Amino acid sequence: MATTISEPLRDSEAPTDRDLVPPKAPNPWLAKFDRLLYGVIGLGLFLLLWWWVVASGQVSDQYLSTPQDTFRAFVDGLSDGTLGSQIWPSVQRAVIGFVIALVLGVALGILVGSFRIFQKLAEPVLLFFRNLSLLALLPVFVLFFGIGEESKIAIVVWACFWPIFVNAVSAVSGVERLLLNAARTLGAGRFYIFTQVVLPAAFPAIFPGIRLAAANAFTALVAAELVGGAQGIGIYINTASLRYQTPQMYAGIFALGLVGIIVNAILTVVEWRVTSWQRGLTSK
Repeated sequence: MATTISEPLRDSEAPTDRDLVPPKAPNPWLAKFDRLLYGVIGLGLFLLLWWWVVASGQVSDQYLSTPQDTFRAFVDGLSDGTLGSQIWPSVQRAVIGFVIALVLGVALGILVGSFRIFQKLAEPVLLFFRNLSLLALLPVFVLFFGIGEESKIAIVVWACFWPIFVNAVSAVSGVERLLLNAARTLGAGRFYIFTQVVLPAAFPAIFPGIRLAAANAFTALVAAELVGGAQGIGIYINTASLRYQTPQMYAGIFALGLVGIIVNAILTVVEWRVTSWQRGLTSK
């Protein structure tokens, strides 16, 4: 039977003290710095585990140096120039190879993604080459370009090209037909649709490939520098390994990862600015 105004509330229906207390608002400081806080804690736990593995004898310091020894070798390497002088040649090769791959990957990706027949023609070739191991192709690059700068840059171009190209093709071909049809209905021509509709809509989906390519640039660069050369972070790491200079070897690896983080941060800022219009449309 339905409860009327004159009927008293049952015990189970009566509001409790818990119902009357408003929910506790989240700490604004924790909400703002949540990722930073957990990141610092995670990094601290990783360094602690790393130190314990070596200090407890689980792994010999001949194979794995402690975090403090690695950091000390990193600082000393920058101070005396033994490490600092190796970073710039590697960064220069990576940037040149990345820029070449960026231009080729975006241009060819837009071209192939814009025409269905090009996608069908390129699909089997794309499927074959994108799955080839970079290490298997090192002798080919050396054979064509020698062991000089050209081969190292060519290896970086190859490693960076495919993520950019694949994402560009997918981004352009995946532009919503609703946008294209709306532009045609309003009387827009092909050139206007391509420059003002297709490209702006595709660019946010291209950037993940660009960031992945930037990470691939330094991964491929180390393999390229092991082929031969006088300077480079990969050569520094390999030389330290052959001399059993374990802290110096890990200091080189740390420097390589640090450069990668800086590059990723720069690309994140660029992506944030280039795609700001999209956040304005999707923000609540």
